[in-house]
Amino acid sequence: MGFLYILSNSPGEVSGWMGPVTRALAADGFRAPVAAVTLPCPYASGREGAHAGTMPGVARVMRFREAIGSKKEPGRSLVLQLGGDPMYGWALSARLGCPWMIYTARPRWRGKVTHYFIPDGAARARFERAGVAPERYTVVGNLILDSVEASDEAKLAAARERYGDGCENIIAFMPGSRPFEYELGFGFYCECAALVRERYDGWRAVFPVAPTVHEEILRAGLAKTGLSWRGGERVEEIILRDGSRAPLVREGQYAAIAASSLAVAFPGTNNLQIASLGVPLLMIAPLNQAHNIPLDGLAGSLPRRSAAAVAFRKKLVHWYNETHEYVSLPNMLAGRGLLPERRELMTPESACRYISELIESPERRRAIKEGYAALDLRRGASAHIARRICEYFDGGQ
Repeated sequence: MGFLYILSNSPGEVSGWMGPVTRALAADGFRAPVAAVTLPCPYASGREGAHAGTMPGVARVMRFREAIGSKKEPGRSLVLQLGGDPMYGWALSARLGCPWMIYTARPRWRGKVTHYFIPDGAARARFERAGVAPERYTVVGNLILDSVEASDEAKLAAARERYGDGCENIIAFMPGSRPFEYELGFGFYCECAALVRERYDGWRAVFPVAPTVHEEILRAGLAKTGLSWRGGERVEEIILRDGSRAPLVREGQYAAIAASSLAVAFPGTNNLQIASLGVPLLMIAPLNQAHNIPLDGLAGSLPRRSAAAVAFRKKLVHWYNETHEYVSLPNMLAGRGLLPERRELMTPESACRYISELIESPERRRAIKEGYAALDLRRGASAHIARRICEYFDGGQ
């Protein structure tokens, strides 16, 4: 029997796209072995492969260089690409002599892709304008939404009891899943959490942790900012400067977020996940170290150490910030500002001013929640993709 090769790259795509598809395949009784292939990515944490290895049906985990050097397995194989440069999907499918399907919003590599899975009507309009035959693509919905575990009232009540510390409100600080974010993001947010605790007795902070976070980088970042923690090699609680503790959520992250009255996050996949849970979100993007933010494409290969490269990278990031009206996924999908974005040079004190505006205004938080109605938050994309894959391995096209 051949393999299903699932290609993915960054932490968000591995957790938010690959995870739901492997679970949907398992639910459909998919029998072919799955090879999870991690792709080169400037946002990678180094933990993507380990996390992929925990997913149902995954028999092998390999980097792209290993996959491209592997021999063709007997029987039907298929390359399914969920994120990353399409060049990698094309190259592997050509090497293995098997079809290539891809989840994408743009009709690229039209002469090579066997079938496209696309997220929404806007993507369909692009495919129609490009003249792609309707039978070559399927509108499946947004895969990210399938990554969010539903929480019943019992789970929410348990999360409030565990993390609320007897207080009425929880604020979830999301330090991100990419190393450049969480290495210093935990320290930044810990100072914000301490300020919130000083000013608002009825609020307590939690830190939901992405499964791809590298523990050594996390601990190094905490040490760099002078913070101590409880839990040894696996951080369980961070000790804030007033001696209070802020828990890290390693399991049941979505229940902890859903139980929160407010979330604060960097731009990323989790912005849409938070919106799908109906939790008001403040997106912040501190630009204090803009030169350390990874860049896509050729710009991403620029060196980081020379003064000229640092200045150029910083200029590119600020140019991007100035030319894009929105960078938070819910706002981008809606085409308008459903939630506040703050993208600027920032300190914990200045960030806390924005946080305070929302803490002190239940009306504004309610307006953000109501604004999410503009988004199509229906789930089921992974089931559509799994069905098509099963049909192929059962002898279909």
